[in-house]
Amino acid sequence: MQLDNNRIAIRERSLVDVMDLAIRVTRAHLGPLTVAFILGVVPFAVLNAWLLADRLTYTVEFFPASELAFELPNWYLWYMTWLIILEIPLATAPMTIYLGQSLFEDRPDVREIVRGYWRTLPQMVWYQVILRALCLPMVITWALLFAGWPYLSEVILLERNPWTTRQKNRMTTYRRAKALHGRNGGELFARWLGALIIGIMLFIATLASIFILGGLLWNDWSLAMPVFTVFIPMTVWLLVGFFAVVRFLAYLDLRIRCEGWEVELMMRAEGNRLTRRLT
Repeated sequence: MQLDNNRIAIRERSLVDVMDLAIRVTRAHLGPLTVAFILGVVPFAVLNAWLLADRLTYTVEFFPASELAFELPNWYLWYMTWLIILEIPLATAPMTIYLGQSLFEDRPDVREIVRGYWRTLPQMVWYQVILRALCLPMVITWALLFAGWPYLSEVILLERNPWTTRQKNRMTTYRRAKALHGRNGGELFARWLGALIIGIMLFIATLASIFILGGLLWNDWSLAMPVFTVFIPMTVWLLVGFFAVVRFLAYLDLRIRCEGWEVELMMRAEGNRLTRRLT
């Protein structure tokens, strides 16, 4: 691992620059990111379709003419939204681990990615699934894990600190997340809000494009069932995958601005060279 020969220029960036860089990174690593996306997202997408299958009800319209139609309860979209929110950290974990390795290595090790995923899975389930589920009924505390600690997944997956320790000076996941996010709460919330607004706009634009294209090709402007069961989940998951790249790059940017990460990488790389020479 060449710590001072990374694939992304280490410098401070604004949110717009981060999103522009995310497009470039996605294009450069499209194949591996697609595989990681499929491995992480498809199981949860299938699980959601199975869990929500009984939420779809069909009826028959008799006016103005007898034809098959359907009713889609609002609860279907409501349940699907919260399921996806709870599943995002686990679904995007393979992408995050791959990006962490590809930052310093030409060919990330697939076995190391799998080992890293399983090694951090208990902490991911506790911090990013169980705690999120417990915080959902409480809006104030819910914002802590979503907006206040947006890079908790990166801390768990990439830094791999222990759960607890008896040493007071030893870093744990909770201490690390608190130290990384604590001093930048206002800016992190502003960035999270900006990314949320952009994501909603992209979602509306993408779904509208699909709807218009389907209407023009098949001359059917009704809200057909596939729009809700296929296209809406697919659009959401695609945006989730893209913003996983944005979140990873924003995490790097936060470390650069607040911790002088580029200096740390140079010092660690030089230390590794001296160690090899001495041994």
